Amino acid sequence: MQRLFKVYLLILFVVADLSRLANYLNPDLKKLQSKGITSVRSRVTNLNSLYPAIDHQLVCDAIVEAFCEYFGEVPVIEEISPEAFPDLPGFLEKFAQQQSWDWNFGKSPQFTHTLDERFKWGGVEIHLDLNNAKITAAKTFTDSLFPDPIELLAEKLVGVTYRPDAIADCIDSLIESYPDHKADLEEMKEWLVKAVS
Repeated sequence: MQRLFKVYLLILFVVADLSRLANYLNPDLKKLQSKGITSVRSRVTNLNSLYPAIDHQLVCDAIVEAFCEYFGEVPVIEEISPEAFPDLPGFLEKFAQQQSWDWNFGKSPQFTHTLDERFKWGGVEIHLDLNNAKITAAKTFTDSLFPDPIELLAEKLVGVTYRPDAIADCIDSLIESYPDHKADLEEMKEWLVKAVS
């Protein structure tokens, strides 16, 4: 088991659906596309195909054992979760920072985001180009029988900060202009706000 741990430490998939995993590792165009450094594809496998008796606890135990062997110490193990933060200086501040919008989007490189959804009243596809967390270009497509509000959305999104509240405000302004389509636009707003959260 120890040899297995050392060889496959970077692959820690005990029992994963590899067909779904391939989809996650190779996202379609609807997902975020960063203009930063691209990742390098690597082969992955399930550890249980190499060692059938393996389970999550066995992997955790092997990691602890290897750590203790490497450092020559047996530390007190502390489990960390949102309900049990460690007593470390600055941990809460760092945790809050890395959950913040500014950390996740505000300092991100230029990227694009393509979203699409089908509603009872029609399909909507939105293409966004972003830089410094601002929408720099937007295109919308719809097969709705009333495309005007969806087409106007593309214009209104340009210059908007890539935040759920800012996008919600943008759609609210559409609702004011097209009150007869309020129910449909509210449904689209709920979807879009959730998609960018």
